[in-house]
Amino acid sequence: MAEAESEYAVEKHLIEQLSHMGYRFVRMGNHDDLLTNLREQICKVNRDKLVEAKGEASLSDSEFERVKNRLLNHTVYESAKILREKWILDLDNGESVYLEFLTDDYERNTYQVTHQVTMDKEHVEDVDQTNRYDVTILINGLPLVQIELKRPGVEINEAINQINRYRTKSFFGLFKFIQVFVVSNSVQTKYFANENDLDKRGGVRRILKSLVFYWTDENNKRINTLAEFASVFFTKNAITELLCDYFVVKESEPDLMVMRPYQIFAVKAALRRVLIEDMNGYVFHTTGSGKTLTSYKLASILRDSGKIEKVFFLIDRADLDEQTVDEYNSFEEGCVDNTENTRSLVSSLKDSSKTLIITTIQKMATALRSGKYDAVLDEYADRKCVFIIDECHRSQFGKMHASIKRRFRNANFIGFTGTPIFKQNKGSNDRTTADVFSVPNDPEAGTADSKACIHRYMIKEAIADGNVLPFSVEFMRSIAVENTGDDSIDSDRLDDADYCRRHNIDVGALYHDEKRIANISDDILEHLAQHTRPEGTDVYTAIFAIDKIKYLMAYYRRMKAHRLAWDPETNPDGFRIAAIFTFQANEELDDAGEDKYSRDELQECMDDYNAMFGTDFDVSNFDSYRKDISNRMKQKDLPQIDLLLVVNMFLTGFDSKPTNTLILDKDLKWHSLVQAYSRTNRVDKKTKRFGQIVTYRNIKKAQDDALALFSGDGNPDDYLLQSYDYYVAEYRKQVEALRNIAETPDDAGYLQSEDDQREYVVAFRRLMGTLATLKTFSRFDWEDLDVFMDEQTYTGYKSWYLEFYDRQKRDPKDNPVLADVDFEIELARTDRINVVYILHLLKDVDRADEEETAKAVDLILREIDRSDNERLRVKRGLMKEFVSKRFYELPPDADIETAYHDFERDSMQARIEAFATENGLDERMVGEVVQDYFANQKSLTDEALRQRLKGMGFGLLKLKSVTMKLSQFAKEMLELYTAEDN
Repeated sequence: MAEAESEYAVEKHLIEQLSHMGYRFVRMGNHDDLLTNLREQICKVNRDKLVEAKGEASLSDSEFERVKNRLLNHTVYESAKILREKWILDLDNGESVYLEFLTDDYERNTYQVTHQVTMDKEHVEDVDQTNRYDVTILINGLPLVQIELKRPGVEINEAINQINRYRTKSFFGLFKFIQVFVVSNSVQTKYFANENDLDKRGGVRRILKSLVFYWTDENNKRINTLAEFASVFFTKNAITELLCDYFVVKESEPDLMVMRPYQIFAVKAALRRVLIEDMNGYVFHTTGSGKTLTSYKLASILRDSGKIEKVFFLIDRADLDEQTVDEYNSFEEGCVDNTENTRSLVSSLKDSSKTLIITTIQKMATALRSGKYDAVLDEYADRKCVFIIDECHRSQFGKMHASIKRRFRNANFIGFTGTPIFKQNKGSNDRTTADVFSVPNDPEAGTADSKACIHRYMIKEAIADGNVLPFSVEFMRSIAVENTGDDSIDSDRLDDADYCRRHNIDVGALYHDEKRIANISDDILEHLAQHTRPEGTDVYTAIFAIDKIKYLMAYYRRMKAHRLAWDPETNPDGFRIAAIFTFQANEELDDAGEDKYSRDELQECMDDYNAMFGTDFDVSNFDSYRKDISNRMKQKDLPQIDLLLVVNMFLTGFDSKPTNTLILDKDLKWHSLVQAYSRTNRVDKKTKRFGQIVTYRNIKKAQDDALALFSGDGNPDDYLLQSYDYYVAEYRKQVEALRNIAETPDDAGYLQSEDDQREYVVAFRRLMGTLATLKTFSRFDWEDLDVFMDEQTYTGYKSWYLEFYDRQKRDPKDNPVLADVDFEIELARTDRINVVYILHLLKDVDRADEEETAKAVDLILREIDRSDNERLRVKRGLMKEFVSKRFYELPPDADIETAYHDFERDSMQARIEAFATENGLDERMVGEVVQDYFANQKSLTDEALRQRLKGMGFGLLKLKSVTMKLSQFAKEMLELYTAEDN
């Protein structure tokens, strides 16, 4: 067997390939070399301007110093904005020039490749750890693309973890300008944007693996190998286009985003269709794949092309309107004119400066119907306009299309949908999406979908690429023979509508039987935590869709009687349950006309909601109620809703990463089914492994038909999880693999070599993931697994897994093999043992009985030891010291929580005093440094610390040493004393 090529060989071959593609190889040793090269390359790309302003394409020392002052010491986000600006440089001769650091003309830019650049504290003061990087792409002297390589066989996630480590330790100086990372083990290759290094609170951000993408060709065929990837991704034209046209510096976050290949290909196809072919078309990209970003880029490029008079973005409903406006404005602040009414829409038409308008189809329809706006509208009759239609499968646009087309005779129409209308799922108007977006003057127009659809990216590709999650579907039996009173009825076929019709069984009565509703309500509440709180700590949200308002209220009142109250005694799980529906007929929402009292019932739900959240909603401000529910379902810094009962609302157009479960007691089919399912499968944290569907109706055939239709007649099973029994079998196999490495948990503790430990970590991680999947099934029972490995033994193995994690986290340099292994630590947190939990246990101790107190304290100490809550593990020593010592000294009526916080404060002060004495520092000054760092992590710069130490009389070496120690001490204090208590 041929030996796998080394990492060095992979690197060498890539550099050779890039050199053949026109990149000039330059040898760079350190950051000073980068700066020297930057000076030369900036002069090249700005040659004409510099020659005109000063007679030569060069920069003096003072001029380059000003350039460095502009470029250095910024965040990643700020650097990305600087990269794309035209910056005024004041020259020594009194003239000034607009310098460009990146242009969209690849023939003007300079392209270089280097490798093994070393970043150390000697050359860049902020560097915490000396690191050497694999391959760096320099454009105009700036390191804009960083490539990190692993040898074949190594997980490329390790390269991502390595990059996250570099971002906190050494990606400083000019490396803040990195826009895109590429990681590869030669046979697998991915790319991703460099996220801003700081979050909203000033803390460190990590690259999310959910935002790491494969590259593909135009037909979504994945390009895996590094050589093939480089041949298309790194052409000068392609990489320049990616950085200039298909990269987003978000305004509101702030953050950076790079588009995925299918988004780029869709935009290019739409631009060709409008600007070159002058025809219509639609983009079929599956729900959840980022259509808003794709449509924004299309709209912004059309707007900036100078060839389009107005770009209209039409959407269907008010809630989509707000959501789209927020997303658009996050990409480019103020780019969207959110028309609140028809008059505002017409005003925007009059304003020549507003070339991008977002509005609803309904407002546009009103403007077209009202004769008083004809004069304004007629001005655009023959001008070049483009209409971009979101969720274009909806019937409203089909109805409006003809009237818009008549008024805007020279317009083009580009639709976006994840669920087009085909002949199989077309409605009463008998029109498909291809009919609406047919190609003019095409003899096959209206019949050939291949002509109208300009790009496809279907659910099968999105799941395979990891851009959306697969579905786990549980079909729950909910009708019993006893409901029919007929012993001759086959109980297994009561959820078959055709069978019930043949036997004259009123299936509607069975579905809406009071006892069935009570049983389902209890079943949902029994398993809700299992679905929405996987691994014990993460909280997700669920939607329960019911077929009619009348029965929604029956479910709601049953749940309200059992779990809705916020009293911990009646609601031990703390579930917050809410309901929403429209109280009057509203097309494609809820048909409440059947129930004249639905307004009062909605108010009942609102009154409960107000009591639960301290709000003040009633039916007169329904829209505010809807918005508040939307925010709480998305967990935007508000107490969340755990379960939302709906009829049709929130089943389409609602994007929420924290929503992971859809419960159904209604029939769905075709696009309605796929849209509803897709509320659950947005990629989020590791603990969200799939979208969970729990259905109390047999919609298996409707599900399979819909998934096949919207995935190009693919196999529906490709998008669904396997059965519970399948994962039990997987658990057995993975237990055997783990025991081959360490036969018992004790044996794991004797693994000496890091390679053996790594093998153990990977094997246990695989087992842990399978167990996490099993636990989401309603039928999960540890007894099914005990024959292979019971819970106690599993916990023993997990303890060593966490120990290996702790070791590499304490000092990555001492554990280089484990330093970048992907531990997926989120999946290891399976209990809720935290500081609050421990303090509650202490409150319940009866200290009047010394023997019982000793037993209780021993139990609590063991609880602390067995916790896998990472934040409590940080505080383990502190908590044990409090329980073992201070707790016994407290009077019987002491407030335990207050006593613990006093203990923490005393402990922190003692550590500050000891550190100050040990290093000859003023303890008050040390305390101020720690408190300032707690309040704002940005305050702990070396320069700020040196200013505080300036009057201490330290020599240069001593000053440097004490600065480093004080910085490390403050970080340790933050880690220890601000570890979360929940």
